[in-house]
Parts: sequence; structure tokens; C-alpha cells
Amino acid sequence: MAQARIGDIDIHYELADYTDPWRVSETVLLHHGFARNMEFWRAWVPPLARDYRVLRFDARGCGKTTVPARGEPYTIEQMIGDAVGLIDHLGIERVHWGAEASGGIVGLALAMAHPERIASLTLCNTPFRLPQASNDLFIAAEVEQFGTGHWARKTLHNRIDVDKVPAGWIEWSIAEIDKTPPHIAIAQHDMIARGDLYPRLHEVKAPVLVMAGTKSRIAPQQQMTQMKQQLPNAKLVLFEGDGQGIAFMAPERCVAEMRAFLEELKSATA
Repeated sequence: MAQARIGDIDIHYELADYTDPWRVSETVLLHHGFARNMEFWRAWVPPLARDYRVLRFDARGCGKTTVPARGEPYTIEQMIGDAVGLIDHLGIERVHWGAEASGGIVGLALAMAHPERIASLTLCNTPFRLPQASNDLFIAAEVEQFGTGHWARKTLHNRIDVDKVPAGWIEWSIAEIDKTPPHIAIAQHDMIARGDLYPRLHEVKAPVLVMAGTKSRIAPQQQMTQMKQQLPNAKLVLFEGDGQGIAFMAPERCVAEMRAFLEELKSATA
């Protein structure tokens, strides 16, 4: 684990690299979703790090990265700048962006703003626009009063199929989300809720793997189909019978799909 001063914050990150030292290896960047942290990617790192350098980090205000003061701006442009600043710091020219939920929104926006930095995107249950039902479940006053963990427990069944995660994962995940300060969760949610990437999806030139559960309420199947149609170079893989949270419910399958996707890209350019 390491810290890097990027702009106005210190970013906590890890770059895992178990690739052969005589090969030039590509980098996979894993970006977590709303109010989470990089620990949620633990199951993904080992099966990726043998063939790719794997970079994960805590987004601003999350995990061990600097927490902006209450009332400071929290924008998608800042999150893009954080990611680009970190890969610049590490001397990485471009990355394969892997993300779940709102981490994919950041990746799509980055691919529009800096297309030369994104080799591909792999998105797990990422909506281009947050459904109103999900907005309605987030009540800022409750989060402020009772904490982010209260929201995580209250919305659990909207975000995960509880019978498809390992024993202990539920309480662990709630405790981790509760570490995100309420004012950061509120600011982050406001940022996501205001966004709608649909009109600009056609600008994303990088290849995109879209993965989603067919029963997700946050990234509904109809929206995923629309996303595939709007993206110039996209592949859609649906997880039949699953809801939101496939990155945690089926990490092995998600990584296998991502690796196959990246191998197809590599073969196409060989």
C-alpha cells in the first residue's frame, strides 16, 4: 500500500504486479463504486495480477484517501483528475478500466475527456443514469443522522443478493461503507444523481464490456441494452437471475469475462 499526493489530496493506492519481469505488461485499474473503498476488489486482484499490473485506490473521501472538508466541491471532473493524476504519478500511459456501479460512470466520463488514457472499459452493473427509485432510497437527512452504514443496511436488498455472497460479507461490507463520512456519501450521491451520460455514450471510442445482472434495479437490463446500442464498440454480458452487485456475488465469473474480453482485444491488434 502507498500514498501519493495528487492535486489537493493524498490518494491511498496499491499497485499489485506479479507479472513476468521480462515482459511489458498492461495495467488494469479497478475503481470502486459509491461510498466503498478499494478493499472491495480483494477477490479480483489475485486472478488478474499474474498477467496484468493491477492498480486500485480509494476515491477522494473514501477509505484512507484524504477526506475533503464539509461543503467543498465534489465533482466528476475532480474524480477524473484524481485518476489521471495517479496514473501520471506512476508513469502509466493508459489503463484497462475495471469498475462496479458508479466507478464505471467515472470511467465512461474519463474515456470521453481523455480517450488516449483508456485502452478499454469493463463495467459491472453501471447505469448511465441512476434510476429514480434508487434516488428515492437515499435520504440525506437519514445518512447525516445515522451514518452511511445505516443506509447500507437499509438498502441491502437493492444492492446485493444476500444469498449469493460468502458468510460474513454482509456485515463486513456494511462496516466498510460506514467508514465513509456522511457528508462525503451525500456529496457523492448528489454528483451521481445529477448525471446522465446517455446523450454522450457515442463519444466513447474505447472497447467496452458491459456486464449486469438481469434483475438489477440500479442498472436495469433495459438500460444496459440501451448502453450497448449507444456505445460504438461494446459487448453485453448478462448474468441471468442476478441483481446488483455481481462484482461481489460472482467475482470469478466477472474476472473470467474480463480476461476473455482483454484477450480478444489483444488478438485483434496482434
